[in-house]
Amino acid sequence: MSAPVALPTSLPLRAAMEARDLTAVVDAFSADAVIHSPLTGRLTFRGREQIRATMQVILEVFDELHYTDELRDGDSAMLLASARVDGTDIDILDHMRLDQSGKIRELTVFFRPMPAIAVAMRLIGSGLGCRRSRARGQVIALMTRPLGLMTASGDRLGVRLIGPTLPSPPSATKEEP
Repeated sequence: MSAPVALPTSLPLRAAMEARDLTAVVDAFSADAVIHSPLTGRLTFRGREQIRATMQVILEVFDELHYTDELRDGDSAMLLASARVDGTDIDILDHMRLDQSGKIRELTVFFRPMPAIAVAMRLIGSGLGCRRSRARGQVIALMTRPLGLMTASGDRLGVRLIGPTLPSPPSATKEEP
């Protein structure tokens, strides 16, 4: 894999995450900001204390995080990133709503592909659970480990099962009569 190209940054979250600077990451959010979990619609993180705890785990879990695209229009912004989670490549999309001062008031995160999501779910979930107690972290890890095994196996087998049924793309060198 080639080294990521350094791109100009305008969103403080991007620079802070790439620098792995937790204080700057938290400072990119407004005091009453909300993060919507990519792992379940039933979990949100509110306020700087919860955001700090969440982002600390994120920085511990994601390796080789680098942003590839940044889009901004008015009070809406998106960051696209690639990272590794426990040796698995993961793509990340951060959709942000910004306040008048440019701080994040709402962040919704999306991940792909599914096997990487399962690994992230296990590591992020157990990391957050451990903040309450080691036993909670272990329970979350045990609950999510089968999902990782199933999605990794399904990814390998499913592609082989689907692949042959798709029509071949037209040849680029084939000439029309």
